[in-house]
Amino acid sequence: MNNMINICFMTDEALETLKENALLVTNNLKSFPHDSNWLSSIYSGKLYDEKKYRIPEFRLKTSLDGDYSKVDFDNSITLYESLKELPRYILTDERFWAWINFTVGYQASLQSMTIKSNSTFLDHWLFTQGTRRGIFFGVMSRCFFRVALTVDERLEDKYELTRFVIDNPERFRNLSWRSNSSEKHIVLGVLKAEKSIYDNYINDPIYGEKMKRAEKGTHNIYTKIASYLSLYGSVRLIDVVSEEDIYKVTYDKMEDYIKNQEF
Repeated sequence: MNNMINICFMTDEALETLKENALLVTNNLKSFPHDSNWLSSIYSGKLYDEKKYRIPEFRLKTSLDGDYSKVDFDNSITLYESLKELPRYILTDERFWAWINFTVGYQASLQSMTIKSNSTFLDHWLFTQGTRRGIFFGVMSRCFFRVALTVDERLEDKYELTRFVIDNPERFRNLSWRSNSSEKHIVLGVLKAEKSIYDNYINDPIYGEKMKRAEKGTHNIYTKIASYLSLYGSVRLIDVVSEEDIYKVTYDKMEDYIKNQEF
């Protein structure tokens, strides 16, 4: 059985100091990839506040050759299984994710997304673009919510859809940008339809190549489906549309795109 640890929040003062010194933080993230001990050189006060909630102690993997995709699935599952019992108000607080990012998630966070500029740190380590965008843009928070919204206990492999979206981030990213992705039954209905279409067509001698082309580029089929669902939901109370109906609507539209559109 794993040891239990108390969660922490980065203190408000520490968080504000990091935001105000984003350039220095960015340089240190690049210079010190193995640990975050350098934080004390920017903020000398208390970095973290311990909270009453406890979670299993866990570790995240990094890839020896630098290819984070090799450990992305395992790390995402580890985050979900370790944090899933926490209240949502904690899981949507940037102070909690700042603690994760700079402690147990530090090396994995750096490997999962190269630090290119201040905006990489501000947008993907903190919630400077707002809470919703922060959750789904965050280096570690998006990994947790990607699993939370795709795990399905009714399936033989409850992480079947999780694996599907991690294999191609476009399959989930385009949904996560829209507010209706907060409704899990909508996400499950869409992804189950997309996976059914993919499995049905990827090895087809005629439509297999169209399926592959449809997945590529900025204006890929998953962008089209997400845009269509936004239109579909604009004239319906989509929150109460069943998962089965979402599946059918998505399946029919995606099949139409594959068969009749050029990609």
